[in-house]
Amino acid sequence: MGRMIKNSVPRNASHAIGIPTGTSTITPNASTYGQIQYRTDTNKLQYWGSNTAGTYGAYPIAREGNVTVVADKSFVGTGTQVLFQNMSYTYNAGQEAQVIVFAGTVYQIPGTNYTFAGNASIQFTSAPSNGAAITILHNFASTAAA
Repeated sequence: MGRMIKNSVPRNASHAIGIPTGTSTITPNASTYGQIQYRTDTNKLQYWGSNTAGTYGAYPIAREGNVTVVADKSFVGTGTQVLFQNMSYTYNAGQEAQVIVFAGTVYQIPGTNYTFAGNASIQFTSAPSNGAAITILHNFASTAAA
């Protein structure tokens, strides 16, 4: 049997909503999509649902600390080359919005100006200008604290 919150809006700051707690070894008996729990052993709030690959499980939704943004700056446009390999991270098709890309000083639109194929490479729709520094900023989708 479920529980209902009678007053859905706390009247002032002296009110709070309790969230179930537990350790990594204590999980709901029958977890379902949308459940949340505060993990006392990791000090993180997590939810049960699917990740970007569609795999069901428990995933963190809160963290402490800062995520370190990593920049690949070793690529330089040639005016003809569209494929650049050996990025710091590997992304699959559809994950283009997880990075920020510049060719020279021009922001590149995810999925329009470049795509990923899962092999630590980036493919541009048209070749960046000769001599243009290609900067790829990573780690925006991370929940890991630095």
